[in-house]
Amino acid sequence: MSATALALPVVARPLRPARRSIAVVRPRCAAARPVAPPRRPARTLRLTRRGRLVVTCTAATLLTGAVVAVTGALSSASAGVERTSAPPAAVLTVLPGQTLSQIAGQWSPGADWREVAGEIVQLNALPSMTLQAGQQLTMPEQG
Repeated sequence: MSATALALPVVARPLRPARRSIAVVRPRCAAARPVAPPRRPARTLRLTRRGRLVVTCTAATLLTGAVVAVTGALSSASAGVERTSAPPAAVLTVLPGQTLSQIAGQWSPGADWREVAGEIVQLNALPSMTLQAGQQLTMPEQG
């Protein structure tokens, strides 16, 4: 075999057409303006049930904080005002055989002795209603 017989036939490829840029000529008019794409309407905010709860709780917390701040400012402003000196607290010495109910009834005869006894216990920070002879008790205001 010869060398020409082994050679493959050459196939001619068609040439690609050259790309040409085509300029579009538009007439210029005084009224011609570029056209903007149409605007989408703005979406409205939708709150879920949880979102409404969060907004409500936040507003309530801020309002409560403002009230506490104003109240604190007013009370601290009034704390600077000198008050007349309070009368000295009455101190009573427990005698042998006296009970808290007797002392409370004698101290404030018009009031319920249980309420007065509770005030005495609270005022003196007593662990129980048992008293010892000679014990000093700070008494509440009589009223």
